[in-house]
Amino acid sequence: MTIKYKLRIEEKDFFKVCDLYKMSGWWKKSCSFEQISKLMSGSFCFVTAWKGDELAGMGRVLSDGFNDAYIQDIFVQEKYRKKGIATGIVNELLNYCISKNIQWIALIAAPGSVSVYEKTGFEKMTGYTPMQFKKKNK
Repeated sequence: MTIKYKLRIEEKDFFKVCDLYKMSGWWKKSCSFEQISKLMSGSFCFVTAWKGDELAGMGRVLSDGFNDAYIQDIFVQEKYRKKGIATGIVNELLNYCISKNIQWIALIAAPGSVSVYEKTGFEKMTGYTPMQFKKKNK
């Protein structure tokens, strides 16, 4: 299977990205062109994986562009899983960060995905706990 990885995405494909977010279960609502455009422009790097004209997977990096980077939103359509695409996406993101001299690259692995990231050189951060802000009800 030939997969093509792209660092740039054309505006005509923005809604394919939106559909992939919905397919992943991360977004429940529809999204506008403006919202997806903001997501793209706010990312340090956005990689897509294509099987022909079909968007098979994606991932992105948030970064200050100088020192730190966080990989997030790695998703591959179910029918394309277990074919090395997630590893390919992560490698593309890592190569981009490394090419920009980013020294500290991290992520939070979803349950069951640790092995994907270990293949690309990630290790568990002993002594650290991922945390998320939760709004307190008054």
